[in-house]
Amino acid sequence: MVTRIKSVNVGQLGRLSRKRTGGKSGGGVAGSGAARADDAEFSSGAKTLGLAGEAINAAPDVRVELVEPIREALAGGRYQVSSLEVADKILRQVLMERKKSI
Repeated sequence: MVTRIKSVNVGQLGRLSRKRTGGKSGGGVAGSGAARADDAEFSSGAKTLGLAGEAINAAPDVRVELVEPIREALAGGRYQVSSLEVADKILRQVLMERKKSI
């Protein structure tokens, strides 16, 4: 497989690699015969973000331990919702959105 890099001046790549190798001509330049592996490192923040993403993907979509008691209460007719609390939360949300838009 051949990888092509568009819009890159090969002369610039040679200068960059000579700077990295301490100015030796041909060090790290393609075709120089020197085998050199490319290295890449991620910051600790990037590593943490990657781990967080993996944890999110592994987590279930529904937290059964929170949903099941409510489901049972609904089925048994024991789940009560205060209409005053619902109205209060709706009004608070509307006022907060209005405040942000001003």
